[in-house]
Amino acid sequence: MIKAAVFDLDHTLFDRYGTIRKIAPDIVASFDVAVGITSDIFAEELIFADKQFVHKGWRNIHAYLVEKNIFKTNPTYEEYAQNVLKCFKTTTVKYDFAIPVLKEIKGMGIKTALITNGTPELQYFKLKSLELDSCFDEIIVSGETPYEKPDKRIFELMAEKLGIETNEMLYIGDHPVNDIDGSRNAGCIPVWVKTTGTWIFPEVEKPELQVETVEDIPELIRRINER
Repeated sequence: MIKAAVFDLDHTLFDRYGTIRKIAPDIVASFDVAVGITSDIFAEELIFADKQFVHKGWRNIHAYLVEKNIFKTNPTYEEYAQNVLKCFKTTTVKYDFAIPVLKEIKGMGIKTALITNGTPELQYFKLKSLELDSCFDEIIVSGETPYEKPDKRIFELMAEKLGIETNEMLYIGDHPVNDIDGSRNAGCIPVWVKTTGTWIFPEVEKPELQVETVEDIPELIRRINER
């Protein structure tokens, strides 16, 4: 019996690629880009790189952009990350379905919660700007704890906060290691949200449960709880 639906944040509950398109002009203005690289071109290249490499880290995205000659003068990785992160700290684009889905799940008598890696400053900014900050029974931001995903203890901590067993907890996220393997090792039921469309960890077993977006989660819970 599923008693709680616990979510990842990035790539799961807000439109990261819509956000990239919106902040692309500011990112481009921060760098000396090559001739002909418009904000739209930069956004599409960054989105492609994000889909392919984000689960391996931002350094791989930076390396791809450099290899594609996006910049006239190549920034260091540190310069790139600092400027892009600054833009992410000011803008987020919501999925219109996120809040209705969370309300529907709560209306089913299922608890909702969030576990996200990152700093409290940035992650709570995202939650507030997306109007998601009041949608959960519990929130854990890794920067406020000794643990971060994929450490199974952060999932166990959430189960303790919710007053349930880990095997009564659905964990929904996009990252094969941090979200799927981490929650599975804690005894949770993992659900892969196929936001990036890429699974670049062949050593990690894909979960049985997969969805295109979190819109599918309420029906998934119904099917599981009716077994």
